Amino acid sequence: MKFLRKHIVHICAVLALVAVGGYEGYWIAHMYAAETASVKSSISSSLTLAEVDVVLDGINRQLERQDTVFLTSLHPSVESKIVSMSVGSVKLYKLDDPGLSASGGTELHDVEKVQEALRSSLKEAGLDIDCRLVYEQKADSTGQVSGVEAPQGGRTGDKVILTVPSSVTKGGQYQVLCSSFPRYIAQRMAGITAISAGILLIIALSFMMLDLADRKRRRLDEMKNDFTRNITHELKTPLAVAYAANDALLECGLGEDPSKREKYLQIIKSQLDTLGGMVETMLSTTAERRSGVVLDCARTLLRPMLEEAASQTRLKAGKECEISVSVTPDSLEADIDRRLMFSVVMTILDNAVKYSYDSVKIALEAHASAGKTLISITDNGIGIAPSDQKHVFDKFFRAPTGDRHDVKGYGLGLFFARNIVERHGGKISVESRPGKGSSFVITL
Repeated sequence: MKFLRKHIVHICAVLALVAVGGYEGYWIAHMYAAETASVKSSISSSLTLAEVDVVLDGINRQLERQDTVFLTSLHPSVESKIVSMSVGSVKLYKLDDPGLSASGGTELHDVEKVQEALRSSLKEAGLDIDCRLVYEQKADSTGQVSGVEAPQGGRTGDKVILTVPSSVTKGGQYQVLCSSFPRYIAQRMAGITAISAGILLIIALSFMMLDLADRKRRRLDEMKNDFTRNITHELKTPLAVAYAANDALLECGLGEDPSKREKYLQIIKSQLDTLGGMVETMLSTTAERRSGVVLDCARTLLRPMLEEAASQTRLKAGKECEISVSVTPDSLEADIDRRLMFSVVMTILDNAVKYSYDSVKIALEAHASAGKTLISITDNGIGIAPSDQKHVFDKFFRAPTGDRHDVKGYGLGLFFARNIVERHGGKISVESRPGKGSSFVITL
C-alpha cells in the first residue's frame, strides 16, 4: 500500500501512455490500411483511363490517314475485348482473321505509352508516386502466361503492389510495381502520425510536471516537518535553561547571594534574548512574505560595516576564528539599508562558524566590478553537497551536517538573506566543495 501511494503518479502515467498509445497505434494501423486501399484504387482507375487514352490516341492518329482502322493485338491469337466502335462517322472494326494484313492498324496496348500516361494521370490526381508497369497476357482459362511486356529501365527492388485487368484485351493484365510504396503511404500520413506523437508527448510531459510537483510537495512536507522538530528543540532548550535558573533562584535560596543572583539572572536574560531572536527572525520572514520589507537605503561605507560584522563574529564564535577583511578601494560605498545588509552578512558569517571544524578561517572581501558591488564571504568549513546547493536559500531547508550533530538552526537565515538582497535589486549565490569550504557572493 505504501508503494502504491508513493508511486501512484508513475503507475497512472504508464497506464495512460499504454492506453493512449495502444489506441493511437490501432487507429493509425487502420488509417494506414485505408490510405493504402485508397491509393491503390486511384492507381487502378488511373491505369484504366491511361490504357483507354493510349488506344484512342492511336486511333485518332490513324483516322488522319484512312477511313477504316483495324485494331490489332500484339498477340494475334488473343481476341480483343473491343468488337467495334464509332468515332464520328467512321467505323472501327477488330481484326478477326489473323491472315489479313494488319498494316495501317493500331496496337491495342503499348506498355511504355500506358506507363507514361499513368504517371501523368497520377500527378494530376495529386499522387506523386513513381510506378512501373508490366503487361502479362494469359493464353487461356488455365491462367498460363503466353507473353510478358515491360518498358526498358526496370529497377531492382520493385515489388508488385497491384494487379489491374486490361480493359481492352481479354486475359491481359497489368502489374503495377513500386519500390517505395510503404514509405510513400507513411509520408502521406506524416501529419497524422506527428499529431498522434504530439498527443503522447503532451501526456508524458503533463505527467512529468505532475511528478515534479508531487516531489516538490513531498520535499516541502519533509522540510516543514524538519522545521517543526528543529524549532521545537530550539525553543525548548532556552526555556529549560531559563526555568532551571529561575528554580535555582526561587527554591535553593541562591537569590540571597548577590553574585550568584546576578549570574543566574544573566543566564535567564541570555536565554530570553535567544528566544527573542528566534521569534524576531520568524516574524521578520513572515512579514516580508506578506507585505514586503521597507528599505531605508543610503550611501554606506562598506569597510566599517564589514569590520564590525567580523568583530562581533569573533567575540561569539566560541572557537578559534580568523577573519580577514579586504575592501577595494578602501572608500568603497554602496546604496544599501545598512541594518538589513549587516544582518545578511552576519547570517552568512554565523553559518560559516557553525558549519566548520574546530577552527575556521573566513575571508570577507568587497570590491567593484563592471559597475556592480560584490561582497564575498569565503570559509574553509565542511562545505555543501552539490545536490543541496540549489536549495540552501529555500525556506526551512537545512543541509545535512554529516558528522556534526551540534549545529542548531531552523532553515530561515539564508532564505531571509536572499530576500533582503533581492529587495536591494541584487542577487546572492554560493559555490562550495564538500570538505573544502563555501563561498557566498552578494552582487549589488
